[in-house]
Amino acid sequence: MNRKVKLFFPTAINAPKTQNFNGLGAFNNTSISATDLMKMQFPDRLKFTGEWHRFLGNPSPTFSMLISCLPGHGKTLFCLKFANYLAENFGRVIFFENEMDESLIKSDIDFLRLKPSPNLDFNFTANTPQAIAQVLESGRYKFCFIDSLQMSKFKDNNEELWALKQRYPIGFCCISFANGAGKVRGSMEKQHQDDITITFARAGVAVTLKNRFGKVGEEFTVFE
Repeated sequence: MNRKVKLFFPTAINAPKTQNFNGLGAFNNTSISATDLMKMQFPDRLKFTGEWHRFLGNPSPTFSMLISCLPGHGKTLFCLKFANYLAENFGRVIFFENEMDESLIKSDIDFLRLKPSPNLDFNFTANTPQAIAQVLESGRYKFCFIDSLQMSKFKDNNEELWALKQRYPIGFCCISFANGAGKVRGSMEKQHQDDITITFARAGVAVTLKNRFGKVGEEFTVFE
């Protein structure tokens, strides 16, 4: 698509009253009683099976996942396996790859011995929040992977990513650089706002640090 999309990034405190962002300024007319809340219907959770169910439980279709650890532990490999699982079973996936080129991703897919799903798409050129938004504007995708937030020029204050998630109610899985201690770089808001946060206990073994849909401390073997 050649259509230009203007993505608005609200501030955390002085958020305007818009339909796309329920910021602090948007609560005046949005109160709801507890009884009305209990009557509301929400989309069914994703019914994961096997190792994915053990590791993540049954996430919401609009889950938000953040992955961070030191380089070389397998963040991208984990995301490739997860993206392919989602594409095979739950809907179309777009994987924004700004860390590696096409040949390296192909090598990783070969290493994992994956049979790529026809519902899994890669994008190697959308390397800004605005460019990513333009791709998502098509409405084709149920899940979005971003590798990585820093290489895709997202600010560490998390405002741009939060705005993107508010505008597009789909599942997000994002990779973030780690600091010297192996923890998420930048604001702690990333970890508080995400439903699931993952790091690596050691190279090739992912572990859940936070999971609103399952157990914390579960391990997932990406490679031996």
